[in-house]
Amino acid sequence: MNKEQLDYKISETFSELTIDKALVRKLKIREQRTIPTFVEEWLVSRFQQPGKTDGDVYRDITSFMSNHLPAKTEKEKIKYRLQLNESVVLLDRFEARIDINKDRKLLTIPCLDERNAHVAHEVLEKNQTLLEGGQWGAGRLSIRPEGKNKVIELVEFHPMQSGIVRLDQLINSRQDFTTREWICLLMRTMGYEPSAYTEEQQDYVLLRLLPLVQNNLNMMELAPKGTGKSFIYSNLSRYAWLNSGGALSQAQLFMNLSTKEVGLLGKYDLLVLDEGQSINFKGADDIHAKFKDYLESGQYSIGREKITSECGLIILANIDLYDGLPRQPDYIKNLPEMFHDDALLDRFHGIIPGWKIPRFTTESAAQGYGIKADVFGQYLHQLRIVSHVEFPYGDVPNLKGDSRDVKAVTRLASALSKLLLLNPEHSDYEEYVLNPAIELRQRVREQLAELNPHEFKPYVNIEKIVN
Repeated sequence: MNKEQLDYKISETFSELTIDKALVRKLKIREQRTIPTFVEEWLVSRFQQPGKTDGDVYRDITSFMSNHLPAKTEKEKIKYRLQLNESVVLLDRFEARIDINKDRKLLTIPCLDERNAHVAHEVLEKNQTLLEGGQWGAGRLSIRPEGKNKVIELVEFHPMQSGIVRLDQLINSRQDFTTREWICLLMRTMGYEPSAYTEEQQDYVLLRLLPLVQNNLNMMELAPKGTGKSFIYSNLSRYAWLNSGGALSQAQLFMNLSTKEVGLLGKYDLLVLDEGQSINFKGADDIHAKFKDYLESGQYSIGREKITSECGLIILANIDLYDGLPRQPDYIKNLPEMFHDDALLDRFHGIIPGWKIPRFTTESAAQGYGIKADVFGQYLHQLRIVSHVEFPYGDVPNLKGDSRDVKAVTRLASALSKLLLLNPEHSDYEEYVLNPAIELRQRVREQLAELNPHEFKPYVNIEKIVN
């Protein structure tokens, strides 16, 4: 299928849920403000109308951003307008949290560097996604008195949303696509141009989506620089949190005992630790122990608190290559020392071979239509929580063998089944679902054998149970 055929099929099938990814990139809106792709595409969708030139669309968007998406240097001007009793509408990623002790509903407004604003009760009642790690949208702010003080309050909120993918619509639409065509659609939606990649490379790129559709899926991707490892996690889903290197503490990851605020692993669908080779863990021994507990059970204890979460973990790290392959067989040694512990590594379900994905170039960027990023991000989130009655995919054959291997392959295969809408009875299932899941786990096994050859064999030993 050539580019024009793919464009036609995507736009005809999904109509208002699609956007021309090449046009979005051409307008270069993100050069004006650092915003995720899903916000950029939402802005283009809002202002693009028949008869408008690209220049008209660009001017309308930049004018809108000047008024409602202020630069950091303008934050004091915004506060000054609020102090003069003006109401101000801002486009931002608002995040609410509850202070039970003081009976307050607090709000974080990133563009104002404000963490202790308030949110009106009726706004929170209608928009509880504000409590789920935050929500991009247009919020009206004003000042109101509270005792002897004045506080900024969110009095009106309109979430940023281009449309909703109905799961039945996806199931019906999938019937019009071959499995390879469906992968091309997913590639376009992710922001990649399928024709710039071989079929094998497309399959590896697609694996980056798996922890976004499956609860408590723990993965790694090790690759040289420039392959676009972190791109989708910061641009596709508001339910993922990308941490780029630096230091991480127990309070940030699990819970701040002083404020009782739950950490990153308790807030999001996925925690992405980018630049994994250079992360510095403060209190590494305690974090190590809690990682082992959490990656195994989906729970962790801190103080007297016990937290349960469905958040997955993916670690992205750079490695050196020689002749297209990792320079050393134990490439896991590029990660911080705690990940050299075979007991912790065994709790990871799969390793994506990023060295098999080419560097991201201008030709790699999507050249045509795909599903809008904010719509797709919401769809991926739905796949994590939907019941099997509503969405009859995610099936995996009964397997037997090493318990951790079975658990890992089952979760990986379930994620691929949901993503590709393939169940075991489909003729493509083995090639596109089960075999890639086993291969992902196989790499974990190989690294376990490098770390501890006396205990671990370098292969996955599972088989299907025949009824």
